[in-house]
Amino acid sequence: MPITLFCLVKGNRTANAFAVEIDSGKLISHLKETIKKKDQNDFVGIDAHKLKLWKVEILSGRDDLLSSLSLNDNDELLGANEISEYWTSKLPKKHIHVLVKPPETAAASSREQELLEEVTSLKEKLSKSTHDFDVVVKPKQKANKWTVNIEQASLKDLKNYIRELYKPPALENDGAERCLIPRDVAVASFKTKLKFTVFIETPSKPFSDWSFPKVCQLYGISSDPNPDIDVFPPFLCGSADLNSDNSKAVIKHLMAEIKLRQNVTPLNKANEAAKTIYSYCYLASGVSFYKDNFKLIPEKLIEVKREDFMKGFAQASVQMESTLPRKRKAEEIDNGQDVDRVFGIVTDASEWYFMECSLDNERKPTFKLSEPVTVVYKDENLQVKVEKVLGHIVWLLEEAQKPVESGVKSRKIELMSKA
Repeated sequence: MPITLFCLVKGNRTANAFAVEIDSGKLISHLKETIKKKDQNDFVGIDAHKLKLWKVEILSGRDDLLSSLSLNDNDELLGANEISEYWTSKLPKKHIHVLVKPPETAAASSREQELLEEVTSLKEKLSKSTHDFDVVVKPKQKANKWTVNIEQASLKDLKNYIRELYKPPALENDGAERCLIPRDVAVASFKTKLKFTVFIETPSKPFSDWSFPKVCQLYGISSDPNPDIDVFPPFLCGSADLNSDNSKAVIKHLMAEIKLRQNVTPLNKANEAAKTIYSYCYLASGVSFYKDNFKLIPEKLIEVKREDFMKGFAQASVQMESTLPRKRKAEEIDNGQDVDRVFGIVTDASEWYFMECSLDNERKPTFKLSEPVTVVYKDENLQVKVEKVLGHIVWLLEEAQKPVESGVKSRKIELMSKA
């Protein structure tokens, strides 16, 4: 009488079971031959009589039962016995009936053969002197092929390749260059690593050496040899609500500070350092709203020619962008632990501009510039303008405290003073 047995090779999931049709009057040895023909790939080079079969009853889909299954001699199907001796009644549906186990040596040999093939493939790759490397240059994300002879390659060659591929102003001969390569990548290890990431840092030459046209070229803002500030997209800098009693007290104190400085150091006669003192009053007042979260730490003064406000934007842009990568390790970039944007203020205490620098989807820096707020210190409406500047500063501080989004860890605010 014909019988259909569901068989499963030991080590596989129940979903990989296969059906075998055979007459129940035949011997188990005949069943082994039928199973070998049915599943030839699993039993290549294995004689049918070397297969071991066990009678089991495992519900299809219950893979958890396979791990705890205990095989013993009583359940083994012997080659000289008839199939009907093991299944005298109707077979349960949707069950595995036969568990097939190939010889241990055969299973090991199959895995050994796979490993040998992998080793052979690696040897073929490493026997070549010329290799194709996938080079990812940050802040760009797309990998590019660098074909090179590893017996002759040097880090200088890699820099030249990047310079020719991207032509970044940061790697021009007139600027300092810093091409960072992960520590585990060196010429000696090129044989074992076919993909690596290179980081190009912002040039380290003095901020004062950067002109506005050069900065526009550096960051792809404009190719115009004489660009104006309108090349910057507008930054819609918000303004905080300063109508609370606490806000009014801060404004009153700020106005007193400004008037005191007007009396002892008139702004029209002030030098760069004195103008910074005026600017500091605004910042200190803004930070006072969130003194537990922010500290105001003066770091540096960017000096610019009095007639060249454009120079201030140039220097501020380079300094803001350099803040994005400078404060993080290379591995932190891939983990999303980076600053998502930097706010900057360019001012001579009278003209106030607010800037934003952020990274786009390709991790390239983008800049935005606000409309100016002009403070005339002898004007009768002085307080109105002072409140407007303070409102923008407090808004920036509020933005810096917003919940983390998309893995962003922090934001940064910097002040760039310009005379």
